[in-house]
Amino acid sequence: MEKLFQLRETKISILLFVLVLLPASFIFSCSFFQGKGADKFSPSDKIRFQGAFKKFQIIGEGTDFLTVKCDIDSSLLDRFSLYALVLDQDNQPLRKVSGYTHNPRLKGKNHLWFYFFLYDPSKAFHSSTKSHYIKFVVIKKDKMEMEHIVMSPKTWGSKDKVKIFDLPSAPDQIPGYLILKDYTFLAKGDIRKPGGYYVAGKVIGHQGRWTHFIVTSDILGQDDLLLEYILPVDEGWLELATGSTHSMKEAVSPAEPYINGWWDGKGYFHPRPLKIEGLKKR
Repeated sequence: MEKLFQLRETKISILLFVLVLLPASFIFSCSFFQGKGADKFSPSDKIRFQGAFKKFQIIGEGTDFLTVKCDIDSSLLDRFSLYALVLDQDNQPLRKVSGYTHNPRLKGKNHLWFYFFLYDPSKAFHSSTKSHYIKFVVIKKDKMEMEHIVMSPKTWGSKDKVKIFDLPSAPDQIPGYLILKDYTFLAKGDIRKPGGYYVAGKVIGHQGRWTHFIVTSDILGQDDLLLEYILPVDEGWLELATGSTHSMKEAVSPAEPYINGWWDGKGYFHPRPLKIEGLKKR
C-alpha cells in the first residue's frame, strides 16, 4: 500500500512538472532569446532604416547650414544612435562642416533632425565648399551597424550677406571642440572625434551664420604628427575667437585669447608653448 501511495505521488509530481514548470520554462526561454535577438541589428532593422533615410527631407537651409529630417520609428531610436555627415564628390567629409543629431520630441511624431553647419570665419585654411552627399550612420554600443549614403548637393558659404532659404537652423550657441592645426570645429554631437591638439568651447552665431568661438578649456590632446621630421615655415600666433593668424613679422598686437606657435609646409598650426594667452575661464 505504501508503495502505491509513493507511486501516486511520483505521478502527480511528474504531471505538475509537465503542466506548470515546463510551460513556464519555455516562456522564460523564449522571452530571454527574444530579448537577446532584439538587442541585435537585424535585417528588418536595416530595411526600416534604409526606407527612412531614402525618404529624408530638407526642412531648413541657408548659405551656412542645412537641416534634414527623417521619420524613424521610436523603437529604433531607443535601441540605436544615429549620426550623419556631409561628403564631397570623393565621399570624404567636409572638414569645416560639422553636424549633430537632434530629436525635437514632437508629440505623436517620430521625427529626427540632423543639423549641419559651416564654421570657417577666417577662411585661413582652404577647404571644399561644395558637398554632394549625406551619409547616415547607425551605431549600437560604439559599433557601426550600417551606413547609408544619399545624394544631396549643396554649395556652402558665401562672401555676400548670409541668406536663409528656410528654417529651422542650428542653434546660435553650439558646444564642441576646436582643432588647432586647421581651425576645424566639431560639435559635441559630431560622430568624428577631435585629434591632435584641441580646445573645448562653443561657437556663437546669429541668423544661420557662426562667426566667433569662446574657449572654455586649456589645450587638450597631443600632436598627431612626427614633428622631428617637419620643418617650420613661419612663426606667429592663432587668435581663437575668429581663427585669425598673424606672423611674428607683422607689426600688430595679438587679440586675446591666442596661442603662440608655428606653421608647417602644409599650413598646419602647431602650438608652442602649450599655453593659451589671455584665457579667461568661464
